[in-house]
Amino acid sequence: MIVQGDIAKILYRDCQQFGLPVYQKDNTPTGKVVKERIVVIPKSGTPDTYWEKCYVEVNFCVPDKKGKADLIRMDELEREAVKVLKYNSGMYDGTRYRYKKESTSREEDIELGCHFVNVRLLFEILNAE
Repeated sequence: MIVQGDIAKILYRDCQQFGLPVYQKDNTPTGKVVKERIVVIPKSGTPDTYWEKCYVEVNFCVPDKKGKADLIRMDELEREAVKVLKYNSGMYDGTRYRYKKESTSREEDIELGCHFVNVRLLFEILNAE
């Protein structure tokens, strides 16, 4: 059985290849973003006949430069994120899973002083019980 914490661990592991610090929801540094980072946020799941489905938000945070988005760096991260997170599957704790990119967007967080690339993943867990 895979739970939200396991999903966060799977994506944490898969995001290590970007070479940026990776954080799970509720375990991120406080204050303004001063260095690039990735934040993994799993959402609640919905059971289905064969696959339990949930969404996961993976945010690639880039600190603003003089109050403006670093568009060049955001382009680079978005391009790499789409390539790496396009599709993946595997086994975790004896349970099969798969995920695929559903969408990407760009957002701003004024309080954190950053813009970020949001990659929304559809994460599916095989109902094998």
